[in-house]
Amino acid sequence: MLFAHRKKLELGVVVFELTDACNQACKFCYNHFKGEGVCTVEAPNYRLARRTLKRLLGEARIGSLSLSGGEPMLLPHIHDLVLRGRMAGSNVNVLTNGTLLTDDDIAIFNDLGVGTLQIPMLADSAEVHDSITQLPGSWLRATTAARKVAQTKAGWLTPVLILSRLNYGSIESTMRMYAEMGCSYIMVNRFNIGGLGKVYAEELTLTHDELRSAFRRVDAMAAELGMTIHSGVCTPMCLLDPKEYPHIMFTNCSTDLSSRPLTINYRGDVRFCNHSPRVLGNIYNESLRSIIERSASDGYFDSVPDSCVGCKLWQRCRGGCRAASEQMYGTFDRIDPVMSTTN
Repeated sequence: MLFAHRKKLELGVVVFELTDACNQACKFCYNHFKGEGVCTVEAPNYRLARRTLKRLLGEARIGSLSLSGGEPMLLPHIHDLVLRGRMAGSNVNVLTNGTLLTDDDIAIFNDLGVGTLQIPMLADSAEVHDSITQLPGSWLRATTAARKVAQTKAGWLTPVLILSRLNYGSIESTMRMYAEMGCSYIMVNRFNIGGLGKVYAEELTLTHDELRSAFRRVDAMAAELGMTIHSGVCTPMCLLDPKEYPHIMFTNCSTDLSSRPLTINYRGDVRFCNHSPRVLGNIYNESLRSIIERSASDGYFDSVPDSCVGCKLWQRCRGGCRAASEQMYGTFDRIDPVMSTTN
């Protein structure tokens, strides 16, 4: 008897969290499991991560697979997981803090065709960067690794700048450091509260006026340096109007689970995104297709926050980062908590 094989899911982007463990305690960290200041939840488990990735790739064709954490470089044999993703036809990216990235890692990732290496460099000074990561020496290690990545292949390094009160004064000099490294594509995100960031929110959070000013300065530097800037944290458009920052590409957060980036961790838990704490299901208990179809139809993501009712920007804005609302308020029903920041 012949059995028909169901066609694989087609997913554009998946963030695969290889481990909860991390060697840093970044004050801005949004990982939901770090809400009480815990930064090493469970030791890296390569066998489970490998088994979960195999199951995931067996169910879905993934256009872009981003290996994240925690800190993914803590996972032994991470190169084997990159190879599995590449052999399955995925573009594989590695999101790392850079402090554990060796010359051998860089060479192997290059040989395997890793698409991009994202490394946060939070300031152009060790004092500021290390005060944010809470790991002495992290700036030197991260920038040293980043320079080697940039020198290996043009466009391979994507610097990440997380805007907060702690690095507000060094935006221009930090972006010039990226340019000096030869980088032209930069990720610039605002501090988005969640996880460990809830502990340090008062220290990190910019006022609305400061946030607009910070993005105007980023936009001006992008024009001066010829950079392409991507802002990956959804922000209510009534706070940051994309039209006012022509050199910055802003992400808008779709609630269509079939087309949005999903997050899956090494245990098989599926979440709306890497900021959301809510587990939609586990691929060891049911198929990924079933999880997506069931979650898309349960109405959880359909609500409109009271302050957004009737807003002409709603279809594009969707109330900003509602996953941050889940972390702060325990519900997806409220507008992004950035709107409660002092104006």
